[in-house]
Order: sequence, then structure tokens, then C-alpha cells
Amino acid sequence: MIRKKITVLALSTIMIVSSAMPAFAAGDTSTWNSGNIYPQDVMNTELLTPVKYLMDKKIITGDTDGLFHPEKSITRAEFATMMAKATNRTNELEVVAKQNYYDDLAGYDWAKGYINACTKDSLIQGLGNQKFAPGKEVSYAEVITIIIRSKNPSAVGSGTWPDNYIQYAQMYMNSMIADRNITDWSAPATKGDVATMLYRSMPKSS
Repeated sequence: MIRKKITVLALSTIMIVSSAMPAFAAGDTSTWNSGNIYPQDVMNTELLTPVKYLMDKKIITGDTDGLFHPEKSITRAEFATMMAKATNRTNELEVVAKQNYYDDLAGYDWAKGYINACTKDSLIQGLGNQKFAPGKEVSYAEVITIIIRSKNPSAVGSGTWPDNYIQYAQMYMNSMIADRNITDWSAPATKGDVATMLYRSMPKSS
């Protein structure tokens, strides 16, 4: 297994590199009626269950063309938005959106509150020098790190990132990642894999 270290990324979070409101995982989902329709490209596939669950929870939406495009990557801003919603860090968004943790969020007003909420709770970090790189593709290593931190902030207490988090995931979260066949943890994570891993990490009681 290739475990190529990422030298400049500390942690972060994600979908299409754009300063506009993205269709998947961000902001306003009120126009997406997930009770009536789901993306045709996940119907009759293993992705239907996680995608349907996350759409019903208003954590993600489909793309503007009505499809999901599971092979595409997602951005750090989009993943931060997903994680804030999935972990109920959406209170007082207007308040935290006024914080200036990063100086490169121009054009990302839809995501700033979510990014700041995750940063405030030490779920994510930037790249240093007040940079978050919201349009940068999120990597598998970042995704698994943030998911682990969302479940147990003190789970990984030593070692060098990202190897320490990868090893933890392989030891204790194998059911979440085993069938994803991740060979390069520094590679951009696909929407399909992110949806699957996030779904598996969430409690299903509610």
C-alpha cells in the first residue's frame, strides 16, 4: 500500500472547484426534493443507500444535472460543509461565519460558517498562514482523519500524520474502508467513496 505523505496539508475539508454554490454537499438544499427523486447514476448500485441517507439528512444534494457523479472529486470547502452538517455543528453559523480563521475564503460565503465551525471545534485545520485552500481537492487521508476526529478527538495521540491515522483506520475502522480499495491515501477522494465512508461512520438511530 502506498502511503505517500502530504507535506503541506495539516487537515481540512470539500466537491467541484468553484467559488459559486456547488450542487453537492453545500449550502441550500431546499430545492432538492430527495423524497421524490434520487440521482439516476446511483440507482440500483451500492451507492443508493449512502447517497439516499445523506440526501434525506440534507447533508448533500445531487449535481445541477440531477446526477451524482460518484467518480468526481470534492473540495475541502464541500467536505467541511458535509462534516459540519453530519456532526451537528450547524448552530450559530452566522456567528462563527464572522470569525476570520482564514484569509482565502473570498467567494466561499456559503461554506465559511461550516468551515469555521469545524475549525473552532478542532475538527479540521488549515494549511498554515491563515490559508485553508477551500477549492483544493480533499484527499483520502484528510477524509479519514476528519472522520476519526469527529468520532473521537483523542483516538490518535502519537505518530506522524497521515500514517498514524491510516493505521488507526485500518486497525479499528476496517469495516468502513476495506472495500474502498484505497491504495494512494494522498489521492483526491471520490464523491462515491466519501459518501460511503461518511454514511458508515454516522449513527443510524435517528
